[in-house]
Amino acid sequence: MIRIAIITNLIAYSIVVSQPLAYMLVMGRAQRSLSPAAYIELRQCINPIMTRRVPVIYLSTLATVLLLLVLSLRIRNWSGLVTATVALLCLVIDILFMMRENLPINGVIDQWSTTNYPENWEHYRTKWFAIFTYRQVVLLIGFFSLLVGAVFQP
Repeated sequence: MIRIAIITNLIAYSIVVSQPLAYMLVMGRAQRSLSPAAYIELRQCINPIMTRRVPVIYLSTLATVLLLLVLSLRIRNWSGLVTATVALLCLVIDILFMMRENLPINGVIDQWSTTNYPENWEHYRTKWFAIFTYRQVVLLIGFFSLLVGAVFQP
């Protein structure tokens, strides 16, 4: 049962971590080079889709991490317990940053139009990316922790 929980959790967490990886490889640089109108239009297309899908993805990932924690504790798999706990903490930190920082900025950007936006629009974009960078690091640490736990499974 623990092996099924591990693979399920790795799949769920990999879906969460895929967004930061995509931003690190392509999307970040591409979005930084967009004109204000193009950036606003892109964000306004992405935000509603993310608002619908992200909660399901994150809740599924939380559930699989919690299941892995419970099973690791039950069979006294201490390395699995530690690595899953690190992954859970990283996921919670990511969620907090997303809710407290990125989502409010998304809400502000959603109020703009491609012809009516503040002069300091780049400040919002820069702040969004700075926060998202912290989130990327935290999620990658959590995912790496899960990988370590899976590889060194007793």
